[in-house]
Amino acid sequence: MTTSIRSVKINPTETISVLDVNEDSIGADIIAAIGCRMFDVVGLEDDIDLFVDDEGLINGSTLNLPATVLAHRLGSRTVIFGTAIAVSVTGDGETVGLSDAQLARIQESFAQKPDAGTVDALVESLSPFPTVVSMLRNI
Repeated sequence: MTTSIRSVKINPTETISVLDVNEDSIGADIIAAIGCRMFDVVGLEDDIDLFVDDEGLINGSTLNLPATVLAHRLGSRTVIFGTAIAVSVTGDGETVGLSDAQLARIQESFAQKPDAGTVDALVESLSPFPTVVSMLRNI
């Protein structure tokens, strides 16, 4: 029996959707969903991981502002380019499906305007990208 892993696909265009990834082919499914050659993992609070394009910055991928804001809200000051996939992770590092609480936390993060501290952290993280910083100041 094949198990599917409930995840959230976050496109740079702010399109966010629930995605079921096949446990038996998770690596290939993540690469296909992101549209990359190699992925990296960004660890967030509440045992949430983001799979991201490892070459997103250098291959011309679009800045993923929604995923970057999510990462900052959940404890990681990283800038994400290209599509990201949010999943859950066990204490042993095994990728598993998002729980209802984790999915709700992600959805809540997207539904709310970032607080001033998050915006300040974003401005600092995105300072090498001046066009984005001017957009953030208008939030």
